[in-house]
Amino acid sequence: MEMYTLGYKFRLYPNRTQENLINRTLGCARFVFNHFLAVRRDEWKANHNSLTYVKTSKLLTDLKKREETAWLSEADSMALQESLRNLDRAFQNFFAKRARYPRFKSKHSHSQSYRTRNQTNGIRIIDKRIKLPKIGLVRIKQSRDFDGRILSATVSRTASGKYYVSLCVEAEKESLLRPNNGK
Repeated sequence: MEMYTLGYKFRLYPNRTQENLINRTLGCARFVFNHFLAVRRDEWKANHNSLTYVKTSKLLTDLKKREETAWLSEADSMALQESLRNLDRAFQNFFAKRARYPRFKSKHSHSQSYRTRNQTNGIRIIDKRIKLPKIGLVRIKQSRDFDGRILSATVSRTASGKYYVSLCVEAEKESLLRPNNGK
C-alpha cells in the first residue's frame, strides 16, 4: 500500500477571540524562533558549542516555567516545538551550504504562519468547521473534500489580514486513482 502526501489550503473565518488566539500563537512562535536563534548564536560565540533541537526543546520547557515568559503556555505547545524544528532545519541547511545563516523573524513581515502537528486527532474537520489545538472550531471555506489522515496544519495570516489553513494529508494511492473504464 503506497501512501502519498498531499496539501490542501482553505480559507479560515475566525471570530474575534479566535483571531486574537491565532495572532498570539503567531507571536509566540516568532518569539521562540528569535529567542533560540539568539541563544544558539551566543552559545557559539562564547563556547564554540552548537546547540541541538533536543537541547533547545529542554530550554523551552524551562522558559515556559519562568514568570516573565509564562504567557508562552497560552499558545499551542506543538506550534512552539515546530518553530524550534524550523530553526534547527534552518541551521542544518546553512551548514550544508543550501541556505544563508538563519535570520530573525520580523513582527512586520507581510505574511506570518505557524505549523502544528496532528496529535490524537487534535486537528479535524467537523461539518463546515476545522478544530485547531487551543483555538477550537473555526469556520472554514472547504472548497473540496479529501480522504486520508491529516498530518499537520499550517495557519497563516496574509498582509491583508486574511487567514488560511494548509493541511498536510497522507492518503493511499488507491483512493486517489479514479477508474476510467478503459476510456
